[in-house]
Amino acid sequence: RHFDMVKLMVTEGISEIKSSIAAMDKKLETYAKRLDEVEHRVGNMEDSVLSLETTVQQLQEVVIKLQGKTDDLENRSRRCNLHLVGLPEGEEGKDTVSFLESWLPSLLNLPELINNLEVEWAHRTFSPRERNTDKPSKLLFKLLRYRDKEFILRQAHKLGALTYNNKPVYIFPDMSVELFQKRKSFLGIKRLCKDLDIPFALLFPARLQIDFKGQHLIFT
Repeated sequence: RHFDMVKLMVTEGISEIKSSIAAMDKKLETYAKRLDEVEHRVGNMEDSVLSLETTVQQLQEVVIKLQGKTDDLENRSRRCNLHLVGLPEGEEGKDTVSFLESWLPSLLNLPELINNLEVEWAHRTFSPRERNTDKPSKLLFKLLRYRDKEFILRQAHKLGALTYNNKPVYIFPDMSVELFQKRKSFLGIKRLCKDLDIPFALLFPARLQIDFKGQHLIFT
């Protein structure tokens, strides 16, 4: 009888162990399925992230192109514009256009522009004035003909110092901030070319042409 009881206990123990193993197998099977689902979802997420990264890169390229086109259109719309800096406030009177059409040819010693210079519009810029200074605001104006603008800029560069009532005035082309920074980046090279007596020209919109040993080298 004692042997039968031991045998029964062993049998019951083995049965419990088998039941536990079977339960563990089911749990492992469940965990394996869940792990497969997780791996599948992670794989899908990785694919989605890769797709999004590609899309973002493409959008960045499009944005850069659009920014370039926008900047080009902005500067083309300003091609006939000039800035006049240093003219005292109010000197232009009530008719700024007529003042510029009659005064600029004499300022620049360009008799061929007398009665031929046409200004479409002109006004003072509305940028905030600097504190503790009587520096006049800039005067922005648009010429009817682009060749007149180039003519004026070449003559202003040739004459160097320009004055109005013994006060210096300056004439600059109008351009976007982005284009101004691009053109400004050539400043060091331009100074070096001047020191070495190497002919150069800053072409529109932002290209530097250097004439070196019979070659025209273009830098952008």
